[in-house]
Amino acid sequence: MQRSAISHSRLMRESTDRIESALRSEDDKDHHIAHRLLETTRSFYMWELEHSGLMRQVAEQGKLQTQALALRHAALRLIHGKALFEYLRTNQVRGEERVKILTYFHPTRLYEYAVVQEHGSYLRKAGSFLCTSHLGTDLVSDPVFLDPMQHYEGLYGEYFNLYCSTLFPRDGSVDSASVRSLLPLLKHQLNEWRYVILNPRAGTPRLRRESQIRVPVGDTQRLPMLNVANQAR
Repeated sequence: MQRSAISHSRLMRESTDRIESALRSEDDKDHHIAHRLLETTRSFYMWELEHSGLMRQVAEQGKLQTQALALRHAALRLIHGKALFEYLRTNQVRGEERVKILTYFHPTRLYEYAVVQEHGSYLRKAGSFLCTSHLGTDLVSDPVFLDPMQHYEGLYGEYFNLYCSTLFPRDGSVDSASVRSLLPLLKHQLNEWRYVILNPRAGTPRLRRESQIRVPVGDTQRLPMLNVANQAR
């Protein structure tokens, strides 16, 4: 494991290499993100400028340990920032429904501008998340970027999906009041995992104890898991 702090130029070099490797990836999602970012000089420049500012915040940390923490904070912000477009894409939100949602999240922007801005923002943040995950896993060797961060990303997607379904109920969805009652539980779980990500030494035993408490014993049995994302649709 590299012990000395990583320079801004190294972080950017590793990041651009990751985008270029994603262009050759067999993973469709990674390939699509890299292709769109490299599609034009302008799109790549805008991503590079935004990502450079993000990496400068990491490079300014004096020790590798604090740089790892800065990368975790950056990854969490990127997960939150790309959630809206992922919701629109995953749920295939179109027409008037999409207008309502984008107007809610971008009340001061014209709809046409909001669509373009949200898509561009998603591509840049998704590209930066791809790079941040690579830096955390392969360069810093931070285990948090494996299961904990991936679990948080999936859980936040469920939470955001549920949150939007309460604001804009879709045809055939369950009662919004019933769905809304699940939000505090998901938010609590998100806070727990966020604590684990930012405080791995103190947080991991907490989750381990919680898992042990929930292990079925005696004549108890495991209840079916509630698929919040599907039920909310």
